[in-house]
Amino acid sequence: MKKLSRTLALLLAMVLAFGLTDSAFAADEDGKEYTDVPGWAKEYVDVMTEEKLIDGKTDTTFGANDPMTRADLVVALYRLAGSPDVKDKENPFQDVAEDAAYRDAVVWAFGQKIVNGKTPDTFDPDGSAQRQEIAKIVCEFAARQVGKDELKSRKDELSAYPDAADVDGWAKDYMNWAAASAFITGSDGKLLPHGTATRAEVSAILCRYMDDAATGDASKDDPRNQDPTRDTELLVVSFGTSFNDNRVATIKAIEDDLAKAFPSYDVRRAFTADIIIEHVYRRDGEQIDNVKEALERAVEADVKNLVVQPTHLMNGYEYGDLRNMLEKKYADKFDSIKIGAPLLTSDDDFAKVADAMVKATASFDDGKTAICFMGHGTEAASNAIYNKMEQLIQADHENYFVGTVDETESANTLADVVKAVKDGGYERVVLRPMMIVAGDHANNDMAGDDADSWKNTFLASGFDAEDVICEVKGLGEIKEIRDLLCAHAKAAVNLEDADIASEPNPENPDNKETLADGVYTIDVESDSAMFKVVACELTVKDGEMTAKLTLSGTGYDQMYVGTKGQAANAKDGFVKYEEDAEGKYTFTIPVAALDEELSYAAHGTKSGKWFDRTLTFDGASAEAK
Repeated sequence: MKKLSRTLALLLAMVLAFGLTDSAFAADEDGKEYTDVPGWAKEYVDVMTEEKLIDGKTDTTFGANDPMTRADLVVALYRLAGSPDVKDKENPFQDVAEDAAYRDAVVWAFGQKIVNGKTPDTFDPDGSAQRQEIAKIVCEFAARQVGKDELKSRKDELSAYPDAADVDGWAKDYMNWAAASAFITGSDGKLLPHGTATRAEVSAILCRYMDDAATGDASKDDPRNQDPTRDTELLVVSFGTSFNDNRVATIKAIEDDLAKAFPSYDVRRAFTADIIIEHVYRRDGEQIDNVKEALERAVEADVKNLVVQPTHLMNGYEYGDLRNMLEKKYADKFDSIKIGAPLLTSDDDFAKVADAMVKATASFDDGKTAICFMGHGTEAASNAIYNKMEQLIQADHENYFVGTVDETESANTLADVVKAVKDGGYERVVLRPMMIVAGDHANNDMAGDDADSWKNTFLASGFDAEDVICEVKGLGEIKEIRDLLCAHAKAAVNLEDADIASEPNPENPDNKETLADGVYTIDVESDSAMFKVVACELTVKDGEMTAKLTLSGTGYDQMYVGTKGQAANAKDGFVKYEEDAEGKYTFTIPVAALDEELSYAAHGTKSGKWFDRTLTFDGASAEAK
């Protein structure tokens, strides 16, 4: 299946939302061109016809603007499921003829409890499907594909739409799931649950589903969310990824190796990225704990001795957040807490990881090939690891380069890497992530189809397509890397003895207090390392609070009080950034309470998307200016 790029998918979704309908040519699987396909829908219709999921109406028309019938919808899903044999299954519907082209699809969908009849013995195959019915049918189909009875979103996206109350009671969970998954994006800001959808619009919905479901089989993973059964536990903390296959190849592989190394411990998992946790739950029905949930589960199970091993590359913000949580909230809830070091901590760690990176790419090292590793990058001081790693490898292998996705002062950018490769006269380029997992950044920022991906930037610089090779493999796939993390876990030290510097400063969000009128400096805990508050000035006046936040980077240009869905449909209330004297982005926002998780939305400067962010203002840290 041709996978849509993130930028293209977003662009087409925006075009759909604005209702642009200029026609374009789309070709069916035999190369015949459809003349009635709106420009925004061409890519979607191409996928439907290439995959032979939806047939055209004639040789030259797709019927793009015709309402999608119930029969055509279940036929598309039946084909997507591989057209299971149901010849011996009873047909319960009088209006579905035994020789009808859609007979098997209807019988299969009914048997799978994906779709119901209009009455006990009628299906209404030529009837138009309402949008809320489409949401139900696609949701039920998606659940069966991952072996679940149901799929839901735990985030409320529905209430952000002005016509949310028009959604029937039975359809609310389905519509919320479809909206949260961005399969149904609305029209002019409305869901129109009782309206119909065209064949082109359903093509878009199915493409979005297929794109989201294309990262592998979640059932091969082990979420390790079981209740502990022993009084010793090893908690493996990772950022996480929603790419199922690579999660199995990296994070699960690390956890499995740690389980072998710690046979007398319960080995459990925690992710730090709530957005990934929610994505996996919504798409696959797989529950992965965040750090707080995992720790609370251990406390409730009366775990005595806890070892925490992060899979983080460095002692950056996420490692600091982990340390702070353990120190401030859980130090007195276990008899002992030990913590292992991040992957790259000592000089010996750097040497071992450098050797592993070179060994993993040795088959490409012919003297004519530049081998380029892509890291993430961070505003934290630990960002220096990338240049340190490049210098270490280049001491013996001058054709190795390391850069980062995020542009920072202390690491090479993509432009720096391209220039170095071109200046070196190399004939071929190998791209590989310097990340534990090969997830979203590896698949899209490195190997994706966007014009600014690493792959396409090298192509634009003059390399031929066959000479830019993408190795979408995370460091966690390398045995030597997993062995090093196991060694760190075995060498874990008591939390109070850990001497690894960590960022940010300690926090104590459980110590609540009320502040008098005045201006304070205050610590702010963010649920995302990508949205790091490095300074905050809180103003209290007449009991009302406002905060001037200073962010670590320039990745966000607007904020909104509420969820990302509410922000995307709002007409006003946006808070735009201001630059301080050092060029950092600041936002002045209202604060409803201290020591509580408050919901805000942040608008990505580069992606153009809204993201849910949670901030907690630590009352105990407030100091009057």
